[in-house]
Amino acid sequence: MKVRFNCMIMKKQSYYAILMLLASVLLAACSSDDDESVVPPVTKEVNVLLIQSDNGKTSTGVMYKSGEGYNPPHCYLGREIWYNSGNELAVYHMGFGANIKGSDVFYMLTIDFDSNEPIYFSDMKAGDTFDSSQFHASAAYTPTWKEDILIQATVLSGKITVVSTSKTDDKSYITLRLSDLRFDAIDHSCIYTLNGLVEYEIWNTQYE
Repeated sequence: MKVRFNCMIMKKQSYYAILMLLASVLLAACSSDDDESVVPPVTKEVNVLLIQSDNGKTSTGVMYKSGEGYNPPHCYLGREIWYNSGNELAVYHMGFGANIKGSDVFYMLTIDFDSNEPIYFSDMKAGDTFDSSQFHASAAYTPTWKEDILIQATVLSGKITVVSTSKTDDKSYITLRLSDLRFDAIDHSCIYTLNGLVEYEIWNTQYE
């Protein structure tokens, strides 16, 4: 009788162990699903910007496509010559620009790297990350009928990461991840944070 009682205890313990194992598997699965849902799906789409304000407002903006009449995402090289006390100084630019549609916050986004030495797109490697102290960025507010000119905000903080470079037919592209680019609202009522993955077409690879 004693042996039988011990067997029954062992069966119950095995039963509870199986239940606990199943519960842990289910909890792990639920936890995994929750982790995956932390990142908004929109931020994974190319050429779609997620714009969030610190007072709870969320909106999206989409980049124009080639041929739609406004600037699609593009990048270029440029050079300026400055003269100071008879000395010639060259400033080299790598610029990224695009118009934004569908957003009631921002109409245009520009990013610029500058250097005293020539810089090229071939210098940009996947994984390279730059913070806001290493580039200039500005976002133009979506104009209203009261505005004659575009008013722009300068980036407060944020990072840019090179995701990849690619080539399709005769066109070359570079994809950047924009991470937490922060801009002041036009009325200074809040701070907007911009995130997105943008594929820029390279318009020229040499300085004129």
